[in-house]
Amino acid sequence: MKLKSGLAVALLMGGVSVVTAEEVVCAEFPGKKCAQVDIVVRDFQVTHPDFENFTEEAVKSGGTQYMDGTWHPAYTQDANWMAKRADNTSWGCANQGNPHLGVGAGIDGYPVNPAIMTQLPVYLKTKAGIQAYYSEFNSNPITRAYVGEQKGGTAQWEEGKGQPVFVTHDMAARYLAFDPNKGEEMMYEPTIIKNRNACDNQHFDQWYADVAGTNLRQNMVLELPKDETAANMYEVDYDWNNGGYSPLDVIDPTTRNWLYSKPGRDLITGQEVPNQFGPQSFSIFCPPYNYQWAEAQADYQGNNTASLCNQWKAAGGPKSPDAATAIVNSNPAYLKYYRNYAFTMMGYVKFKYKKGGGEIFEFTGDDDMWIYIDGVLAVDLGGTHLAARGKVEMDYLGLNGHGCHADENGVLPPLSGSKGATENCDLDPDGTWKDGSWHHLHFFYADRQTDGSNMRIRTSLSEMAPSRFGQPIINKSVVTVDQAGNQSVSITMNTALSEQTVNGINNSILAGAGSEASSPVMVVMRTTYVPDPVTGVQTPVVKVYGYYLTSLSEPVNLGSQGLQYNMTGVLMDENGQIIEGGISGNDKLAFNVVPGEGTFQDEQQQAIYESYTGMGPAVWQSLQNWSSKMKFDIASSSGKPVAGFPDSPDDWSVTTFVGDPHVESYVLDSAITRPDFNAQANQLTAIAGNHDGELPNNFTADLIITSIPASAGGGRPLVLKPEDKESFSKASADGSPSENSKVFTGGNATGSGLCYADAGTGMESCISFAYPVSGPFRLNIRVFDHLGHFVTQFQQSMNAQEVQAALGGQTATLSGCGPELPLYGNTGMGWMTVKMYPVSKNGKLMATGPYIYHVTYIQEEYQYCVKNGDGDEAGQVKTNNYVRTFNEYVKGYRRQKR
Repeated sequence: MKLKSGLAVALLMGGVSVVTAEEVVCAEFPGKKCAQVDIVVRDFQVTHPDFENFTEEAVKSGGTQYMDGTWHPAYTQDANWMAKRADNTSWGCANQGNPHLGVGAGIDGYPVNPAIMTQLPVYLKTKAGIQAYYSEFNSNPITRAYVGEQKGGTAQWEEGKGQPVFVTHDMAARYLAFDPNKGEEMMYEPTIIKNRNACDNQHFDQWYADVAGTNLRQNMVLELPKDETAANMYEVDYDWNNGGYSPLDVIDPTTRNWLYSKPGRDLITGQEVPNQFGPQSFSIFCPPYNYQWAEAQADYQGNNTASLCNQWKAAGGPKSPDAATAIVNSNPAYLKYYRNYAFTMMGYVKFKYKKGGGEIFEFTGDDDMWIYIDGVLAVDLGGTHLAARGKVEMDYLGLNGHGCHADENGVLPPLSGSKGATENCDLDPDGTWKDGSWHHLHFFYADRQTDGSNMRIRTSLSEMAPSRFGQPIINKSVVTVDQAGNQSVSITMNTALSEQTVNGINNSILAGAGSEASSPVMVVMRTTYVPDPVTGVQTPVVKVYGYYLTSLSEPVNLGSQGLQYNMTGVLMDENGQIIEGGISGNDKLAFNVVPGEGTFQDEQQQAIYESYTGMGPAVWQSLQNWSSKMKFDIASSSGKPVAGFPDSPDDWSVTTFVGDPHVESYVLDSAITRPDFNAQANQLTAIAGNHDGELPNNFTADLIITSIPASAGGGRPLVLKPEDKESFSKASADGSPSENSKVFTGGNATGSGLCYADAGTGMESCISFAYPVSGPFRLNIRVFDHLGHFVTQFQQSMNAQEVQAALGGQTATLSGCGPELPLYGNTGMGWMTVKMYPVSKNGKLMATGPYIYHVTYIQEEYQYCVKNGDGDEAGQVKTNNYVRTFNEYVKGYRRQKR
């Protein structure tokens, strides 16, 4: 709304809508466009047994070159740490002093000797790389990088050559585990399984799982800015040279001082919650032993850090949760190093595969890192180590059907059963990934040792599903009308609205819909169809309205489906006129509107503009007019605003209009005394005799379908009054159907039924059960006596075409529904009444006494056109949801003597 960025479009509506990286305006990188990745960050204290152990230094590298064997008491007095140090073969980390504990990392992202890595799929063991060397370069300023990538300066480590990079392989198992009971949520809660003991992974099961008292969790968004120097490439680079990656800290961009802990928010309430332990470390290399080059140690800006390291060790060292804080309290100059390390991160991306597109995903990190594609390991960079790079080539994985075929032991990958259309294992006939199929990327990263936090992600993935932790997305929108005729709208979103957004909405509600101080919350696009006066061809016309809220509920947590907000409101046109009937079925909803002048340098933005103006010259201008009326942005609880609306009108959230979602039966009366039914019973006995002595299940009742007129419900047929229901359900004196009604006996339409009403008393000869009907249905009524003995049953079902014919066939094409959904009958709606004959299965009259009726009604999902009253000339699209209802009734029957 207030973002003056042309048409920089954000993540938006629709359960299947997608976003490409260009469509997101970066929050952390001003002036750039970003891809967004959902991440779960879990914070640990430095006292955790698996963190800050310096195990890769525990074995002397090159004699006394690095240490003299004297360790800080916090380590030597820790029996667990001492035991693991003694068993270095089981717990040690690979480095240049222990190369046998791991494998060399390649400069190109592939390991030097992948053949020894037992957990990688066989086809990835052929992707051998060239040994990578990492070094500090004597440049201005000093930099750290892979040897060969640094464009200036001289490598200072290992006599100008650098240190070889080793990783500890096979710490994690080949397959992730998912809980299918969590639905789509399972992708955000995967289990990464430990394969073997190595490099201090004693409590590996705690690293990426919520463990009360051990870690604290935040759901966040990682932004990947577009690389303007490389086509279709997005990259984020946090390393030693720019201060490192600190996802839990808010850092001053100029001074690099720590400002405060990044506030976490409860996903339901949007309120801040204490979900991190706060900074307990410094971003310097300060090992807890006498380091040979400690006095010359400097930060990335060239500032000597020896004094700070000595103070830190004196105050308790890296294993003390209070030491760093105590030093900062006494000397705020050290805020530039004060950080919250000791965290893990799980990232999740759902992406669409572009066959032959050469898309990649690279991750460089200085501690443990694993990448899984469709639940199968693709990159293994375990251990605490120098910055190591991993690379995933999607075309290579696709060529091998990664994630979909049994491994060499005959074990199927965890998502190999996902074979529905466009799912990850919807393969081509040759067993390779299908173009356009969706796949799942998970990466796991752990920052377990102080000395900065290197993390670089570089990817060319061009189409990713919307972030759930970022900007608000409407996954589903439903309009309902209750039995009193009141309309409400429910929207299911990926995340909670921010406190500021909710306050803005509440202030607008208090101001009153349409007032100068109020603001529309959503824009609504409606397509109507106007017939050509000569040819009669239906032409679509788009109008844009604003939706002002009059109430907003607290969100309801629907688990994997998201959060549901219920609201009521007023729909208005640009002149402030109320649109009667409110939001309709097939209307399209969006949040914020980005203003734009209609000329754009970016080709994609120009294409988006043209997609709207192509709907008619007035559509774009109308959207801009509504933009000027909006007084605040819609933002998520993480603070992410919606930066625009969808890149195409087809991507808006399409509303489903369900009317009254509760389908309840209507019982005509409770009389016990009934008119005589002997003559009818004789007819039924004869019919039973023609069917092996039993009545067919559809010969045990009259079924009457009445096409509801536009005058029903006082001119609102969607909201029937009791007198309407009674009128539609009553039988005539001779069983003939009333106006607009058809009687079905034995499954066929007949002139009249067997059930009737006594001319003098009005008492009915049959017991009636009734339901609204507009589409396909199934009905079953079972009758038992008071002892529970089965007496008879009625069964009937109708498909859509049969119901349409029963309503009177096609009668009109309304502008609000279009030619694809014509109107059937008077209003598109019907009233179905079942009149149960008082006879047993063989056609004999039932004895006097109480009977138990079990009534099951199933309404199938169906979309159709309705006309809600005489004033509704346009009509609207309504959707019946699948509904199954069951009711039990006890009814008596006493025959009236002639």
